[in-house]
Amino acid sequence: MLESLAVRDYALIDHLEVSFGERLNILSGETGAGKSIIIGALGLLLGSRAPAAAIRSGAASAEVSAVVRLNRAASEVRAWLQERELPVEEERVILRRVIRRRGRSPCFVGGVPVQTAQLAALGQWLFDLHGQHEHQSLLREERQRRLLDHFAGQQPLARRVAAAHAALAAARTRLRELEQGAGERSRQLELLRHAADEIDAARLQPNEEEELEQEQLRLAAFERISATARRVYERTAEAPGGVVATLRGVVDDLQELAGLDPTLDGCRQQVESSFYELEDAAESVRRYRNTLHYDSQRLAAVGERLEQIRALQRKYGATLADVLAYGERARTELAQLESSSEAGAAAAREVEQRGAELAAGAAELSAHRRRAADRLRALMQDALAELGMPKARFSAALNPRTEQGQPAIGAGGAESVAFLISANAGEPLKPLRSIASGGELSRVMLALKSVFADGDPAGTLVFDEVDAGIGGAVAVAVGDKLARLAQRRQILCITHLATVAARADTHLRVFKQEREARTVTAVAEVSGRQRVAEVARMLSGDDSVAASLHHAADLLARRE
Repeated sequence: MLESLAVRDYALIDHLEVSFGERLNILSGETGAGKSIIIGALGLLLGSRAPAAAIRSGAASAEVSAVVRLNRAASEVRAWLQERELPVEEERVILRRVIRRRGRSPCFVGGVPVQTAQLAALGQWLFDLHGQHEHQSLLREERQRRLLDHFAGQQPLARRVAAAHAALAAARTRLRELEQGAGERSRQLELLRHAADEIDAARLQPNEEEELEQEQLRLAAFERISATARRVYERTAEAPGGVVATLRGVVDDLQELAGLDPTLDGCRQQVESSFYELEDAAESVRRYRNTLHYDSQRLAAVGERLEQIRALQRKYGATLADVLAYGERARTELAQLESSSEAGAAAAREVEQRGAELAAGAAELSAHRRRAADRLRALMQDALAELGMPKARFSAALNPRTEQGQPAIGAGGAESVAFLISANAGEPLKPLRSIASGGELSRVMLALKSVFADGDPAGTLVFDEVDAGIGGAVAVAVGDKLARLAQRRQILCITHLATVAARADTHLRVFKQEREARTVTAVAEVSGRQRVAEVARMLSGDDSVAASLHHAADLLARRE
């Protein structure tokens, strides 16, 4: 519910703070006092257009803010706020909008900047404003469908139908993607299968290329390697003139010297160690030379194998490791694509299953809607008659959905829902938005609100011009219905009728006054004698006539 509204530098308002009661709040005052300006300021928090011309003369900006207390049933509002990480303090949320002559006009929820669309979305959860053609959520067919489903007690079924529609759409998209990719998938299968087979057939080993290159080098340089190895062995062996033989003599001489002078024993050990190492090296060269043999056929085979590897590298990767990785990826993708035909069949089965589920749910929902539409028609016509529209006819029309001339089921089921009204005898049923009279529209909305009160998430209902064109017993009926509705919702109502104002739980008088030689709009709660005087003014236009004051006091006493 709306606890308070603060307005600064908007139209005729310089600075205004209004507190509201929990039940029926009546705003009354002379024509032109600024009652609709207050409702217009509230409308800014519902996302209405904010022209710079609305800023009070001499001010650079205007500002509207509201403190709203969430009721216990506002679970969807809380979820909406939590999802967007917007603060709620002590079950209250603060909405604020600033209008500037130049530059952006920021909006805030709990001090957090939000887009105007977000402020409007939240505002329409909290308030339902009637009497203007803007912000009348009940004029939207989508809202009418949801209200009828709530009236029928079938919101869970409606949600299941919407979920089934989404699941069917997802399944159809998947099947379409599989079907559209069938030709490309066939080509890709052929390429991947050829690559995988070619790489598998080569039976590549991770280090094979390096080993083959080394073997090819040895075979190609056989004569040079063999001659050089023979020469190295001859120069190191113990044959006459060989390094080993010479070094052996040096070791013998140093051994003799060390026997004569022990200080040379270290030198002897060094030379002796070198001798043994060189002897081992010479033996290794001898064994290596004995392993050498030339095989022209092997040289050709190595060359062919290397050419095969390089051909694969030109196709599938710069290195042998790249080729092997490509082969592994090809096999993985091949397995996935080969299973896609099975995926296509599964997707087709899922489309059929989801379609059957959607059709069954939509058929059940349609049956509930038809029964609820009949009940709603009867209740609405009774409510409209009470509000001075005895010839009015109401209908909740169920219009089958079609696509390309064929029956279709959407997220909202197999039909759209449209509330139709004929306000006067002889007129055809038309959509609610076609009602030209603001007074008639407000009364229709009041009737709807009284029927749908338990299903509306908005905690505050705002009515402007609800009494236009009525009086007498009808005005009494309007007041009674507002009072009954206020038992379940906070009501803000602008009225010119004393019989309606007399039902107020909180009566607010809107008036003009001069401050610093400028006219401004002000609001004051009236009670006691002040309220009697205001009701008397509404009765006769004069709050000082004794008869009017007596009549007003009597009217208020009867309504308490």
